[in-house]
Amino acid sequence: MPPKQKRLRPLVMVIDESRHTRRALRFYLSNEGYDVDEAPNSHAAVESASDNSPDLILIDLNLPGSSGVLATQRLRSATQLSGVPVVACAGPDSQAYRDAARVAGADAYVTKPFNPAVLLRVVRSLLNRRDVGVLPGSDVTQLASMVL
Repeated sequence: MPPKQKRLRPLVMVIDESRHTRRALRFYLSNEGYDVDEAPNSHAAVESASDNSPDLILIDLNLPGSSGVLATQRLRSATQLSGVPVVACAGPDSQAYRDAARVAGADAYVTKPFNPAVLLRVVRSLLNRRDVGVLPGSDVTQLASMVL
């Protein structure tokens, strides 16, 4: 099999059951120069992420069926995705969601409804840190306080 070619634009995978949310995130991310892949549930997400090797994953913690927490753990356990930054999303904000995101292995947590400016700062920060090789292992609190 030939080696994968380097993408010109980073690929962000959006995992959310809401078509409206996925469209809004596609709009914001595309306008900032990112390619976007979407998945409506955790099963489709894990399959697509394994095939497409995204540069960053945005995942809703409140997915129907298999929760976003379990999906995040599955994504983290996939060898080819182990270094991919994961941003967990949920709302309203609570310490329980932040703790669940941290335990699942997320690198950051963003509340819903999204503030596009905050979300895009988190995405840029994680991708920049990944590019230079300084992405901390699942330090949700540090990144959140850094960008908010």
